[in-house]
Amino acid sequence: MTTIPTTEELINLFDQGMLAVEMAHKFRLNAPAELEAVEVRCVELHNAGFIDLLRLVESDALQVLNGADFFKAMHFFCRILPELEAPPARMMACVEALVTRGGEDMMASKPNAAFRAWCTKDPRRAREVIAAAQGGDDLASRHLTFALEARHAIIKARQIALAYDGTRRLSAITALGRMKDDDPASCAETLVTFSKLLGTGADDNLRANMLQATAAIIARDLDAHSPMVVNLVSRLVEEAGEATVHQSAHILWANREALQPEIIASLLKALSHINPTNKGTVRELDFGLQSLLESGHDEAAIGYVTQLLSRQDNDLGLDEFNSFTNTLISGPIERLSRVVVQWFLIGMTRLCDGLSKAIRSRGSMDGPPLNLRAEDLAISPTAQVFICRKAIGWFLFKPTTAASVVVSVLRICDAETALKVQKLLSEILLLNYSGVREYLEALAPDDAAKGRVSQCLADSAAYLTALKAIPIIKELEPSEHHRRIERLRMSDQMRDVHKQARARSVFLNLVKQSVLLYGNRSVSFIKDGNDALRPVEMDLKPYGVSFEMPRMEIIDPVGLEHMLNVFRSERLLS
Repeated sequence: MTTIPTTEELINLFDQGMLAVEMAHKFRLNAPAELEAVEVRCVELHNAGFIDLLRLVESDALQVLNGADFFKAMHFFCRILPELEAPPARMMACVEALVTRGGEDMMASKPNAAFRAWCTKDPRRAREVIAAAQGGDDLASRHLTFALEARHAIIKARQIALAYDGTRRLSAITALGRMKDDDPASCAETLVTFSKLLGTGADDNLRANMLQATAAIIARDLDAHSPMVVNLVSRLVEEAGEATVHQSAHILWANREALQPEIIASLLKALSHINPTNKGTVRELDFGLQSLLESGHDEAAIGYVTQLLSRQDNDLGLDEFNSFTNTLISGPIERLSRVVVQWFLIGMTRLCDGLSKAIRSRGSMDGPPLNLRAEDLAISPTAQVFICRKAIGWFLFKPTTAASVVVSVLRICDAETALKVQKLLSEILLLNYSGVREYLEALAPDDAAKGRVSQCLADSAAYLTALKAIPIIKELEPSEHHRRIERLRMSDQMRDVHKQARARSVFLNLVKQSVLLYGNRSVSFIKDGNDALRPVEMDLKPYGVSFEMPRMEIIDPVGLEHMLNVFRSERLLS
């Protein structure tokens, strides 16, 4: 069907049970004007009684469509829904069935918007839904929000919220959060309504709904500094249950305009009770914390994460807040510098480990330089050395990153402290890595740490010269048996790494895999469009990645591991 279907063809498609399928395929039409003509014709046939489009939902003809076909057909159906004549009960049942079939997809709520437009089209429809809900009809109660929105019935919504409970009250509160008040007095009256409901012993679900509605009102209509608003939000999050906690996390990113320091403090207080096993809430919180960073509320977000991950009553890690962490790492260097110093001084493993993993995942194989600011390092000499030890403990396998922290301290510390820090640079970083010299030698001549770093480089060069002067002592070399054991260990380790890399690859499922038993090229056969196969040859080229391992990993792996454990676990005495 490449032309606009006639009236007879549409009726035949309906009778044959194929109309929903054609909706999914947009009747195989490409021009928007042609598709609109089909929509108008379908509405006319339905309203004239020749076909019953609601039967497509009631018979599950639309719901049984798979994947994208269902959502395409639903999109077509929702476009014409506001124009269809039908009793409210039938329309609500169809809308609910479509929303249920949509599941958690972002398109799932589209039928609700179409139903709201249907109620707006004829005010009598909205009145019937509201009356049915007030009469106790469950289906109408679940769709009460859209009917109230269609009539912009703010006063009626307040009355229902106060007079009823259960679904009707929650629907009315949701509608109050969505409808724009005509003036500040009306807005204040809505908040007074919430305050009254709160005084009746509101449960967790009711608190969560009122909190969401209040945030929407603040973002849209009201001065967020109003004492009444701040007090209401504070009361709503008292003894927050899981629903209120989830809503608090959602508000942080969904209602940015409502976020003022007092409001944020109340929401984060509620989120201190987050259940780590509720991964949906944790994901919402991640987005919320990212939003706080982007909105300039750095201290609130960072302070919350610091307290949360410093507690022993949960097993949350920084890797569960990827959006927050990525924004933190990629944001202003001033903020990152402050956080690195703060978290290293606290010394909590989850904070330091999460931060090091996030930073190590960026930059080159040797890690990105991390230049800490002088004002952030304006701490005691003992704390400055402690920061260097932490950086080496957590960043040793990214030597440039570790060295950059040590250099940052060398720029501002006193002479006595510099001797201790230089020792860490010479006897650990330069001893283990030759490549770190490139970063150190590239420091600008006027760099405040240049002189101290040059001394470390000279000491390292003298050590290596003396080391090379020692003749080879064959008796100290490992035996062939020990060499073979080490090769087998490395082979097993590389095989495990290869398996993990394949398991985590986002591309592996997108390509066809084959195993070459010999040779250095592959041949594939593809169809050329004329029912013939055309050979495509591909020459194989070597590809490799190299990185430097610390020398102590070979010479004294146990000693290296012990040193890292000490540096990572030690705490600074207050």
